[in-house]
Amino acid sequence: MRAFVTGGTGHVGGNLVRELLKQDYEVRCLVRSDTRAIDGLKIETVKGNMLNPTEMKKLMNDCDVMFHSAAFVAVEKINEELMWKINVEGTKSVCEAALDSDIEKMIHFSSIHAFNQKPTNQPLTEERPLVTDKRAPPYDRTKAEAQRIVNQTIENGLDCNILHPTGIIGPHDYKLSRMGEVIKSMANGKMPVTLRTGFNWVDVRDVSKSAINCIDKGLIGQHYILPGEWSSMKNISSIISEKTGKRTSLITLPFWTSYMALPFATVKSKITGKRPSFSRGALQALATQCKEIPGELAKKHLDHSPRPIQESIEDTLEWFESQK
Repeated sequence: MRAFVTGGTGHVGGNLVRELLKQDYEVRCLVRSDTRAIDGLKIETVKGNMLNPTEMKKLMNDCDVMFHSAAFVAVEKINEELMWKINVEGTKSVCEAALDSDIEKMIHFSSIHAFNQKPTNQPLTEERPLVTDKRAPPYDRTKAEAQRIVNQTIENGLDCNILHPTGIIGPHDYKLSRMGEVIKSMANGKMPVTLRTGFNWVDVRDVSKSAINCIDKGLIGQHYILPGEWSSMKNISSIISEKTGKRTSLITLPFWTSYMALPFATVKSKITGKRPSFSRGALQALATQCKEIPGELAKKHLDHSPRPIQESIEDTLEWFESQK
């Protein structure tokens, strides 16, 4: 089978392409720039305008399955117009192209943030409504709207599955995701203060395997939550400390203290020209979350089997070390 992949140069896409090759798929990958995540792999790369469905149709026309992992991922309010264009208009374009091409199955990568997080004291399952609040973070709104587009595509006759990973971690993180940056900073002793909070983290390689399992096992039109394991930032810091043999944390502070440091992170970002180490959006995501995310549908239908977070972090550290 031949797979067409958007976003193959990203964290999810790069791991997905590797898993596809491992399972003997032929891979055609839509690329733009910074192809480090797939350099040296035996795949076909093509360039094109993802916002042009006619162009996309030509590129995917002799492929059997399409994985749409291209996305603008950010929890802070930056370049919202571009985020909407990529996450929503881009999804609409590839859906139109897939409907009119040889594609038999589409797997769309959404996010746990596409769902309303409240009430946080109840299990978050696939029955949870999508985000509708216009005051919600832009990433949440764009992923929810993209899912509505994919749902319409399903009604129009294309077999699609939608995946909702929790916080993604793991190796081959060339462009350095937000959590990859945190893990690297902790390992380098640059985050001596940890917050009394955490999140549900899932290994990108397990997400990739479950995505491929959708081809034969995913029910038509079903969306699946892909959780991993809830872990505190303190625990993550301890795992890194044990792996590196270095002290990574000096103190753990209450979560509310992070809001006091927001102005300093913003000023530092403006001075250095780098994105802030944390933002109001990131804090909101940590403050409003469901700890109970069972993911029973994915386990039952897709054989989703997340590995322990310790293994994910240790493998990520080893990969970072190999890149030096």
